[in-house]
Amino acid sequence: MLRPLILLIALGAGGGAAWIASQDSTPEAVAMAPAAPPAIAMTAVLVAAQDVPRGAEVTPAALVWQDWPADAVPSTLIDRATRPDALKELSGQYASRPIAVGEPIATGTLSAQSHGYLAATLATGKRAVAINVNAQSTAGGFILPNDRVDVLHTVQRTRDSQGAETRTSTILRDVRVLAIDQTTQDNDSATVLGKTATLELKESQVEVVTAAETTGTLSLSLRPLDEVQGEVAVEIEEPTTTIRVRRGTIIEENVIN
Repeated sequence: MLRPLILLIALGAGGGAAWIASQDSTPEAVAMAPAAPPAIAMTAVLVAAQDVPRGAEVTPAALVWQDWPADAVPSTLIDRATRPDALKELSGQYASRPIAVGEPIATGTLSAQSHGYLAATLATGKRAVAINVNAQSTAGGFILPNDRVDVLHTVQRTRDSQGAETRTSTILRDVRVLAIDQTTQDNDSATVLGKTATLELKESQVEVVTAAETTGTLSLSLRPLDEVQGEVAVEIEEPTTTIRVRRGTIIEENVIN
């Protein structure tokens, strides 16, 4: 009788301990369970599937739809919800600036084909002007589209018995070359021998270059690639007059601005 009684007491004690343990672990297990994250609303925006140079025509393969969080899409981007046919509509247009792969396409990033290729490459507020050049005035033909150059003005003046005087001055600095002849992209030959160079200038600078070309010749000086680009500076040399005064065997020269 004693042994069955002891066994019964042990079973009861074990069952009570198990019940207490289960009661203590249940709340902890529930508290440790991670909460399900809220669903993020997504939308598709148009992005570049490949690098597109400035002024290049955009092909259908250059654009692709990519999912973005709907609450993180600026109003300037093109999303499929509002323009479902944008991929077809924008194919054949031109990049108004360089576009990197994966970059979202915003309003104004592309220009319509009817605007013309060169017009699509011009920055806002700039003008394109062509000047006469040759191999000597374009660093032997090594000046290519998209290079940065300085514009030099050379003029000859005749001074009576003193003969002709040649003077050269820099009238524009840090100018972007848009094209050499009809070439608007770099090529593998590393040289372009053309008769005209098209420069990107402000409207007032176009007037300076046009006037300078009628009074002399223009040359381009290539700038280093790693040099910091800055705003184009116009340096116009004021006309000067030299007065020579002969005092016996002594000749004095006075320069009047």
